[in-house]
Amino acid sequence: MQSRRSLLRAGAAGGAAALAGCLGASGGAGPEGATLQSLEVAGSPGGPVAVLPNEVTLLDFWATWCAPCKPQMAELRTVRERFPAVHMLSITNESDQPAIREFWREYEGTWPVAQDTELRTNDRFDVTRMPTLLVFDPEGTEVWRHVGLARADRIAEKLDAAGA
Repeated sequence: MQSRRSLLRAGAAGGAAALAGCLGASGGAGPEGATLQSLEVAGSPGGPVAVLPNEVTLLDFWATWCAPCKPQMAELRTVRERFPAVHMLSITNESDQPAIREFWREYEGTWPVAQDTELRTNDRFDVTRMPTLLVFDPEGTEVWRHVGLARADRIAEKLDAAGA
């Protein structure tokens, strides 16, 4: 039986094994103040982006092969319109940049999207399924975690509670 980590790696490489449940990695902690390289596509500016700055943050762990991640994009666009100052970052473990770019254009991403093919952020935040949303307050404390499709009003409620 494959581990969750190996299933995610297969999905990141474009393999079919990851289609069976949108599973992710689990594990330990990573360095504070980490940055990822965002892709320049649609609303994503490209260049380094902080994973967890000292501000209200919404992290979205997703993949192009994850069925619930597609409708999640519309909910996240609504959140972005309502909270333009909130630090939003979508993170994928996939290495296929053309597929990521195509997804981001098709589903109209309007915030940074970054790759983490080494699964460091999944490990750091113990993300084990996709999609997973995490909300942090300005002090970097996780105040909400949701696995699966989340509606914009629920995400907004949690961002408000975090101080957005």
